Amino acid sequence: MGSPFTMPSSQSVDMTGKSILQVVPELDVGGAEITTLEMARAIVANGGRALVATQGGALADDVLKVGGEIVPMPVASKNPLVMWNNARRLAALIRTENIDLLHTRSRAPGWSGLWAGKWAGVPFMTTYHSSVQDKPRGKVFYNSILVRGRVSIANSHYTASQIAKVYPHVVDKLRVIPRGCDVDALAKKNFKAADKAAKRAQWQVPKKAFVIMCPARVTHLKGQHVLVEALSKLTSDTKPYLVLVGSAQGRDGYVAELKAQAERLGLPERLVFAGLESHMASAYAAADLAVVPTIRPEPFGRTIIEAQAASLPVVASDAGGFRETVIAKPGNAGGSGWLAKPDSASALAQALDAALGLAPADLKAMGANGCANVRAHYTQTAMCHRTLNVYHELIG
Repeated sequence: MGSPFTMPSSQSVDMTGKSILQVVPELDVGGAEITTLEMARAIVANGGRALVATQGGALADDVLKVGGEIVPMPVASKNPLVMWNNARRLAALIRTENIDLLHTRSRAPGWSGLWAGKWAGVPFMTTYHSSVQDKPRGKVFYNSILVRGRVSIANSHYTASQIAKVYPHVVDKLRVIPRGCDVDALAKKNFKAADKAAKRAQWQVPKKAFVIMCPARVTHLKGQHVLVEALSKLTSDTKPYLVLVGSAQGRDGYVAELKAQAERLGLPERLVFAGLESHMASAYAAADLAVVPTIRPEPFGRTIIEAQAASLPVVASDAGGFRETVIAKPGNAGGSGWLAKPDSASALAQALDAALGLAPADLKAMGANGCANVRAHYTQTAMCHRTLNVYHELIG
């Protein structure tokens, strides 16, 4: 990639006798939260002790199941007094539990962690999960906590480059560690034709229809409205179904807009709102193509690598982390999908037409290329081992 940023080794690290404290506001389903769980599992599996200070959430029991320990604490609060008290609690926890390293994954608990790490004399580090903002000045200062540790992990080379533009003095602190997924759990071979048929029946989609799946929260930023318009511009004789897999999280107005848009464009029967999916692997297995048409750059974009791991060809916006994770070449040249200009229904329609115009065998070959891409660069194991290597770097 020609990137100036450091990517740690993906070799295994022995954590025997080491105690790591991760701090995350809540443990509901999300990128930072899932990565916290994955790292707790990896720390324990490699002989260490994994503690998580958090306000709690749906994934708390999963942390306990993998051998981690939950420390309840109101670290989601942005109240300065609560943040100060959290710093005192964290410092006390570090001392009583002999913590070797403190790793925070959000801004409010990051400030508490910075103070706690100084008071208790342990290394403090962060992960920059979110988009990097360059204004207003107050927001830039508040977000700077994510680069004030000994090391800051960026989830892509794109994210690292954005951090370097806003905070050029921290370049030497940056470590690029792309997020990963469990390729074996997502493998298409795990699902039979009956499984695919059952999922499509749940979606009320015909068995033989071409299914385009959009695995993303149903929100304007994810660009589902661009995708619906793109369907109306297709020149292909194929009439694909579009299945939106993801929660609207209360955005009823946007859902209503999408339904009205589909009605206006003559597509209502081919637009499916599947809602939050608890078993994403089965959803990928029931689709023919995965599309994530975000209208602004994604820092990384986990679902695109999940879809490739599931051997699906993909279409994504030509911006941000997708430029690293999608191999935008023909299938016979190792390509795994297409990149389309963001927020352009015409460009997206061209990419979809290209996919719909391929023979099934060619689409299958692109899916295989994508799976190989993820196995080589974006596995959960590699992500965890790279992070453990950073821990080892700081603990010494």
